[in-house]
Amino acid sequence: MLTAKQHELIRFIQQRLEETGISPSFEEMKEALDLKSKSGVHRLISALEERGFLRRLPNRARALEVIRQPEDA
Repeated sequence: MLTAKQHELIRFIQQRLEETGISPSFEEMKEALDLKSKSGVHRLISALEERGFLRRLPNRARALEVIRQPEDA
């Protein structure tokens, strides 16, 4: 089960990947989710990665891959 912010973030990342082919920056994610700091984005991404929804691609900037969508998406 994802939190509302985690769900919102994974949808935003997937949408941006479909539109541009590039992962959004931490600043773009922070603004899209109306968060106060980029550390909040980092915590959300880490939680999604631990739960198997996202994967960070090593040695690349702005490189996130959506592995699976939430069932209720």
